[in-house]
Amino acid sequence: MKLVNALSKIAKLPKILEQYGVAPENVLNLEYCASTTHHINVLVQLHTKEAIQKLGVCEIESTLGYDDAHWKQFRIIKEGIAFICWEREDEAIA
Repeated sequence: MKLVNALSKIAKLPKILEQYGVAPENVLNLEYCASTTHHINVLVQLHTKEAIQKLGVCEIESTLGYDDAHWKQFRIIKEGIAFICWEREDEAIA
């Protein structure tokens, strides 16, 4: 059942992106995880911070990378899909 729900969410992704003005070219990766304990089992990585901010106010979490670089993860959930974007030194990288 989780897979059916995830496929339904994925099918809605183009409409969600269009609704918020996010170009499909900003999608770097789409993942499905059946073992998640949350209702969010679809993850979309976006290329730019500007793209994810079009979806709304993001949660921001800072972390230190393996190369001692400081990274920020921008995260927002829309319609059961988690959208994320990573930023390092003024560049958005997923």
